[in-house]
Amino acid sequence: MALLELDRAHGPFAFVLREVAAGTTTWEYTVDPAHFNPNGVLHGGVLMALLDTAMGHAVSEIVMPQGRINAAAQLNINFLEPIRTGVVRARGTVIKIGKRTAVAEGRATNEAGVVVGVATSTHAILP
Repeated sequence: MALLELDRAHGPFAFVLREVAAGTTTWEYTVDPAHFNPNGVLHGGVLMALLDTAMGHAVSEIVMPQGRINAAAQLNINFLEPIRTGVVRARGTVIKIGKRTAVAEGRATNEAGVVVGVATSTHAILP
C-alpha cells in the first residue's frame, strides 16, 4: 500500500510518485529552468533530492507498516550527465535491510533512458 498518492506532485520540487511497492519506488521530476545552476544545467541538489526521495521512500514502504520510521544517515551520488530539459525518472531500491539500518540504491534516467545519476544511501531505522 502506497504511503503517498500516486501521480500527484509532492514537495517543493513537485516530484511525482509513479510506482511504488515494498522496497522500491519510482519518482519523476519535470526539469524547471528555475532550478538551473549558473552553468545553465539542473543544479545537482535537485537530482540529489530526487534520488534521496526515491531511496528513502523505498525504505519507508517496508518500515512504516511496522510502526517504524527511517532517516537518511549517509548519501553518496555520482552525477553522470548534465540535465537541461525533459523529465528525469529516479528509481530507488532497497538492497539490504536489517534491524537498525537499511542500504538503498538509486538510478536516475532522462527521457532517452540515459543514466544521468546514481546514488547509494544508508538509512537509520528508528522506533
